[in-house]
Order: sequence, then structure tokens, then C-alpha cells
Amino acid sequence: MPKKENNQVFMDPIRATDIKHRNIMAVLAAIYASRAEGGVSQSQIVSRLGLKAPSVFRIFYNLEENEFIEPCESKPQTVSHKGRHPVFYNVKPDALYTFGIDFWASALSLGVFDFNRQRIYSRTEELYEGISASDVEDLICTIVHNAITELRIPRQKIAGIGIAAPGEVNVSDGTIVYYPRIQGMENYPLKENIEKRMNLRVIVHNNCGAMAYSAYRYGEKNPGKAMFAFLIRGGVNGAMVSENGIYTTADGTTLEAGHIPLNYEGPVCSCGMRGCLQAYLTELDAQFGDNNPNSILFQSLSDIGALKKAAFYIYTCMKTVQRFISPDSFLIIGPSQFVADQIESEVRALYNTSKDYFQSWKPNVFSMVYDNVMAQSGASDLVLDAYFES
Repeated sequence: MPKKENNQVFMDPIRATDIKHRNIMAVLAAIYASRAEGGVSQSQIVSRLGLKAPSVFRIFYNLEENEFIEPCESKPQTVSHKGRHPVFYNVKPDALYTFGIDFWASALSLGVFDFNRQRIYSRTEELYEGISASDVEDLICTIVHNAITELRIPRQKIAGIGIAAPGEVNVSDGTIVYYPRIQGMENYPLKENIEKRMNLRVIVHNNCGAMAYSAYRYGEKNPGKAMFAFLIRGGVNGAMVSENGIYTTADGTTLEAGHIPLNYEGPVCSCGMRGCLQAYLTELDAQFGDNNPNSILFQSLSDIGALKKAAFYIYTCMKTVQRFISPDSFLIIGPSQFVADQIESEVRALYNTSKDYFQSWKPNVFSMVYDNVMAQSGASDLVLDAYFES
């Protein structure tokens, strides 16, 4: 920790053990990242990380001794400069486990992932109307405990629990700032409470951010260096992701793209303002959908004219985002593939027909249907990121 003496700040020297631990985590993270390539050799790690060969050799030896990594089948036609076939290593699937949870007003789902990012267990629970924040917390602890027991996972092999939560989230302390559709979910310390009860690391993020993070890393489309996602489900949310992770505001909270104001004289929004994107989409759903305040937005909406209006509102918000952040791509996450495709198609048309003198290029626009497995895996990835950085 920094020390202050005579108005000067001095940093404690980094201990050799700290450097050693960081090097171990850097090597393990690099081996984990190479699993899709079929493994990695010690010499490749030396080249990629710039560490000394003897240090890398010792780290590989310790990781293998502690059963984090194991030799794998060598890549064909790979020969070292000394004529030897190098040994390639990959992570052991049973070395670490992560828990990814996604929830909102109507349902909560759990996925357990091994160290190869494979989901080995899943469970979904419907949430009853009027459920409280403490009831959701109880359910999370119960299903995680049951999964640990059923799978017989040693607790020392659990990297942590990632939670993709609805509403605005303070990522820095894991508090759900506000989610009106669950009673008591206002400034609710979900991370702190579950960590105390489960004695496991907990990472809490917004579900739009978690899903966008997974799509950015592993999706089929090219997101570029930075991607902005809009999620339409119970309400409207947004997230900005890049190679540096998920963007948060200066105070550590997630973005509230659904509450970008379009017209201060527009319809009243649940946030207390007028004319927000979410207020306009909610109004459209009431006019052309099933008019159920507890349903998923646009779940029953098939009116093409209404979806064109929705696309225009979203496009207008996209232009606001471009002015300040200028992402390479936009992802629209819809409640159904039909709705997502219709909005994507109309937004593309608007970009092709509208002139913008401040935008010399058109961002890539693509869409997908909401997938709780992707949200779970995104939350799981955040746990591993924190583990490697610890």
C-alpha cells in the first residue's frame, strides 16, 4: 500500500514472491489462452511473455506437478531448432471450475464450467412474481451448494462465482444499484453477502455486459477492436466491450444505455425521466404487443411498422454512442431471432441511407437472440480473468 510521509507518497517495494506469483499466473493464463491452438510449448511462452527460459521451465514444472497443466499431443511437423520435437502443454479440464449465473425477474440459471471452458452442469429455476432480493440470494447459494455437492468438486478447485445480474451494477463492489422488478434490489450488496455465506470469490456484472463479453471473444461475427451491445429483454440495457474488457463508468457502474434520452417531452420512463429509449420501446410494446408489464419486451411483437420505429429509436441512440465512443460494431441482442433480425435489417438500412458528416465509415451491425448460456459463460470468463490477475 502507498505510504505518505512529509506530503510525499512512497510505494512499498514489490516483493520477489509477488513477482513470482504474477509470472506463474501470466504463464498459466497464456497456456489457457492457447488451448484452442492445441497447446503451447515452453519456448513459445518464453517468446510471447519475454520471461527467461529457466524461469519458464520451473513454472511449467510446478504447474504440472500441481496438476494445472499436462502434456498434450504434439503438433504435426513441429521441430525445434535443435531437431527435437517440442512438448506441448494444455490446461487440465479438472484443475479449476467456475460457476456462471444469469438471472432477471422471471428466471435464474446456473452453469458450471471446467478449466477447458466446457459447461458440465446446468440448472434453471423460475422466479415467482414478487420475489425479493434476499430470496434470490438464498437461491443462488442453494443451487451453487447443491452443484458442488452433486459434482463433488473440491472447494480449492473453485475459482469463483460469476453473476450476470439485471439492472445497474456497481462492478467495483458487486452491488446491484437498482433493478425495480425484484423487491429490495436497490443498493443490494450481492457480492458481499454471497462471499460471506459461500466463502468463495464472487464477481458481479450486468447480464448485458456478460453476454456481450462472450460474444466479443467467441462470437462468429467480427466485432473489431470495440463493440457496443444493446439488450432488449425485460427492459433495455447496453454494454461496451473491447480487448481491455467491459467498460464501466468513472464510479465503477455499468452503462444504462436504455436510459439515453431521446426527447425530454417524451413518455415517462421507469427511471423517473422522460423520453428514454426504454420508455419509447415500452410504449411501442404496449401499443402493438401483449401489453403485459411483466413480460419480455417485444416477445409477442410482430408488427413490422412498430419494429421499424424501434429500430429508428435504437439507431438514434447508436449515433449518440458513436459521437462519444465510436465503436467498430454494434450488437443487437433481441428476445427472438425474428425481432433481432428485423431491427438489424432496419438499422443497416438507416446507416446506408442517412448522411453523417461526422462519420466517414459505417460500423458493423449484427444481431442475435438472448442466450443465457452465453451470459453464464461470460460471467465465468470474468471469474477466470480475476483469478489470473490475482
